[in-house]
Amino acid sequence: MKALVTDQEAISSLSPLSVIGYLRAKGWTRYSETAGKFSVWINDLNPDAELVIPYKRASDFVSLLSGVLRELELAEGRSQLDIIRDLLNSGFDVVRLAAKSPDAAGGSIRIDEGLMLFEQAREILMSAACATVKPRPVFHARKPQQANEYMETARLGQTEHGSYVLTLLSPVAPQLNAYSDTDLFPGEPFERQVIRTLARSISLTVDAAAEASASGSFQPFQDAVSGGVSANLCEAVTRLFKVGDPLSIGVSVAWAQNRPLPNDKQSQITISKDVVPAISEAARLFRATDTLDDYLVQGPVVKLARDEGEPSGRVTIYASIDDALRKVVVALPVAEYDKATQAHREYKSVKVRGNVKRAGRSFIVTEPTGFDFASEEDEIEL
Repeated sequence: MKALVTDQEAISSLSPLSVIGYLRAKGWTRYSETAGKFSVWINDLNPDAELVIPYKRASDFVSLLSGVLRELELAEGRSQLDIIRDLLNSGFDVVRLAAKSPDAAGGSIRIDEGLMLFEQAREILMSAACATVKPRPVFHARKPQQANEYMETARLGQTEHGSYVLTLLSPVAPQLNAYSDTDLFPGEPFERQVIRTLARSISLTVDAAAEASASGSFQPFQDAVSGGVSANLCEAVTRLFKVGDPLSIGVSVAWAQNRPLPNDKQSQITISKDVVPAISEAARLFRATDTLDDYLVQGPVVKLARDEGEPSGRVTIYASIDDALRKVVVALPVAEYDKATQAHREYKSVKVRGNVKRAGRSFIVTEPTGFDFASEEDEIEL
């Protein structure tokens, strides 16, 4: 016996536009309409069914949509619970992360592990948003504005049973005039692109891990950067496996019903525990070989070093790198080295711009330009 939906509050939470978007995606067409009140929908595969969709939340709103659920249950051969869940999510691409482990078999996990799962799910989504803007091997503290704006629209859905399943909801604008020369949406919205990047990059990460484990080479991961793979993604995936020590993590995507499905859709990915060591090592190598291009280094001079008889020297600046204070070494010609010496003597901050990369426990600046004392305005901006 299929479950029925009798919760009036759940039914009243349905959006008429979301229901209509769902019906369009399922092949229903509008047969008639009373402007501002309701529309009637039919489907050639179910000639005896007529669905009345109210536009306004009038007194018969719940009863009409209850009738829609009953008709869809018969037409689709699914339970009303499954259908109403899809109706509620019809305007979202839904990502499900399932931690498959004995500890989560009952549908619950420890609080600290739950927090980590939510945090890493957010990092995976953010890495996909950043890679959609521009793929990079490492995304630093200052994320692209478009990615930050997207994260403000993404939502967490209800957790689900089946080990422990977390859901991420990415809102998707409906397709308008899909077959018109004046299509209002000639390309996919950014939100849909993000979820495609997420699915593709996770799949590429798993493939790269398998290939790298067999070859002993970092190259498969480097080749996958253009597809959205990054240190951030690899780190988040690695940390997911600290949640209840799962044997695998399942990632699935249910695409929004209000737009055509992507042609290259990747809807189901399994990350097994045996590829995690390679993914973790890839994250480390991405960080170790990363360069911050045209980066502003600013802070106090904490060390001066100049070989005897040499006019130029090396200056160590205590500066913020990716939101953490680090020692950054820069080689300077004589005039700028003398200015750094003065800054060290007078406890002044300095600034220099260049390409920053890791060197052991510290960082170095290559191609430095614009070395000078840092003004108060510079320090406020930093």
